[in-house]
Amino acid sequence: MADEEDERQPPGVYTLTTEGGELKTSIDFTGKATASYANGDIYEGLFDNGVRTGKGTYKCLKGDVFEGIFENNLKTGLGRMTYKKGGYYHGHFKESMREGEGTFQYANGDIYSGLWKSNKRQGAGTYVFTKTKYEYKGDWKDGQIVQGTWSLTDGTKYTGGFQSQKPCGDSVWTTSKGTIVEGSYVQQVVPVDQAPPAKPGAAPVVTTRAFWKTAALVAAEN
Repeated sequence: MADEEDERQPPGVYTLTTEGGELKTSIDFTGKATASYANGDIYEGLFDNGVRTGKGTYKCLKGDVFEGIFENNLKTGLGRMTYKKGGYYHGHFKESMREGEGTFQYANGDIYSGLWKSNKRQGAGTYVFTKTKYEYKGDWKDGQIVQGTWSLTDGTKYTGGFQSQKPCGDSVWTTSKGTIVEGSYVQQVVPVDQAPPAKPGAAPVVTTRAFWKTAALVAAEN
């Protein structure tokens, strides 16, 4: 059965429903109202001189829903975005983008909790994979971890740098029994053997592999 959002069609016109009746525009309006946009989106909340300002709920036609604070028509401060395809973001916004501290649960169940900037993971944060329960924890830049730890469920932990979400550079592995292995990873970009030949003028399909070189090993004391 189709969802209500799937059945609803864009009205093609804008209407503003207020306590005093229905208006065709929000210009100069201040107070609480429900705005039905031509594209099918709906906003229920506060306006200040025709602009979304204050607490409100914005429902997109496709099903995504934002609940929180608006300033000058933009999401700001603490709010929650729930996605129809699954998952949610609960945290801070700036100019309608994720910025500051927040938690994102992705559609596949993975969870990132930490700092954001311009919609990307940026700063200190922790990412937990729902299937493996593995954990990345450290410093992030442009959405990717660059320095920190990679913890496995058996207690083994990697500490060092990352590039393209894979270990890179000088690093240390510590086993659950306390054995410490020091070394470094070198990354290489190599073609994918099973990939079909690239079309003329197109780049071949490649993947990044990390190669480990041991420098020292300190066995755990019995």
